Amino acid sequence: MTVWLANTAFRAMCEEGAALHPLESGGIVLGWRASNDTVVIDVRGPGPQALHGRYRFLPDHRWQVAEIHRLFEETCGDIDYLGDWHSHPDGSSAISSEDRATLRRISRRVHEPLMLIIADDGSQESWITGCWKGRRHRGLIYRRFEVVIESIKLFEPPPNWTIE
Repeated sequence: MTVWLANTAFRAMCEEGAALHPLESGGIVLGWRASNDTVVIDVRGPGPQALHGRYRFLPDHRWQVAEIHRLFEETCGDIDYLGDWHSHPDGSSAISSEDRATLRRISRRVHEPLMLIIADDGSQESWITGCWKGRRHRGLIYRRFEVVIESIKLFEPPPNWTIE
């Protein structure tokens, strides 16, 4: 699977990460699934009541849920929640054990959710991103959860793909 990440969404994540540096920030990932690929057309930030710390942040969950519902309705279901994103200031874009636990929680409600992580090299000018997908396997005897790294490709979306 390839995750197609709109340049506009990537820039929005980087701007949010730089604005709150050295604190973590994040938000929600929006788009659609197309066959084996996922298209991330937009992201939203943490919300007005979010709390930011050096090594974690707590989003404004109510605001994010309202934003997901609003965009889903405005686009007649074309745009949907795909997962979360957050920043690792002065760090790595690798997924942590806490990030894995969050992805597992999300997977209880969203099929194969994404976790995008952006990190900068300390300069706040060069951001890298990593992407993981959570998968639940329901066997007859036990359930298994796995986290799979995903390939990311940036693309320039057509102007008519913008959402408010």
